[in-house]
Amino acid sequence: MADWDDLHRELDAWSAAGRQATLWWRDDDATRDCPALAHLLHISARHGVPVALAVIPRGADSTLAPLLAGCPQAAALQHGYAHANHAPEGVRQEEYGPHRRREVMLAELAEGWLRIADLPQALPVLVAPWNRMDPELLPQLPEAGLHGVSTLGPREGAEPAPGVRRTNVHVDIMDWHGTGGFVGDGGALGQVLQHLRARREEAADADEPTGLMTHHGFHDEGCWRFIDAFLGATRRHPAVRWLDAREAFWPAGAIQGDPRGAPA
Repeated sequence: MADWDDLHRELDAWSAAGRQATLWWRDDDATRDCPALAHLLHISARHGVPVALAVIPRGADSTLAPLLAGCPQAAALQHGYAHANHAPEGVRQEEYGPHRRREVMLAELAEGWLRIADLPQALPVLVAPWNRMDPELLPQLPEAGLHGVSTLGPREGAEPAPGVRRTNVHVDIMDWHGTGGFVGDGGALGQVLQHLRARREEAADADEPTGLMTHHGFHDEGCWRFIDAFLGATRRHPAVRWLDAREAFWPAGAIQGDPRGAPA
């Protein structure tokens, strides 16, 4: 079982190789200002670590904009439209799977982007609900105003379709199919180490930042403690650089697809 010493040894290996371990943080299911989200943003600000909030457009209310306006380290991404399951019974949940007409899905995504586009630090990135979607939809995302996509697991390529950048998450701290709470230090750190080692050994895309995925509305005390400890440990290590969402999707020199002025 992985522990904190294993994390430090892995980061030391990055230092010894003269390389930088980039990380990014995505928190899902934001809809409103609430104590859990405020706590998450407080942790983010205290550690100086940017966070990307995946906002559910249909559920987003008027309290979210002023909250984000006071948190310049937080970006807003689009988390589907309603986070509603449209898969047939017995099939894994999907909002944008192959079970619906493509023109209907694109119209819904376009409406969702219009709903959140004016939020402070909003970026045209689709975070697929349940971290899955029909890959055939990717080339058409720009028609809905979206130029990025994020799911779970190592990406196969940084640009899965023309004008669409992909940056995934790799560390899920929730034990969804067990306790429903924190997966445990060993489980969470094991996921971190798996992706960092794969990048360092060039068994995965070395340029994809290792992504931490959280869900503020479901956290127990173990989740909050781990987030605080993980941010602190990584911020103190010289090999680590935390990226904000804009840089995670559109790093300097990348082919640009963001019409809102991502850095060239």
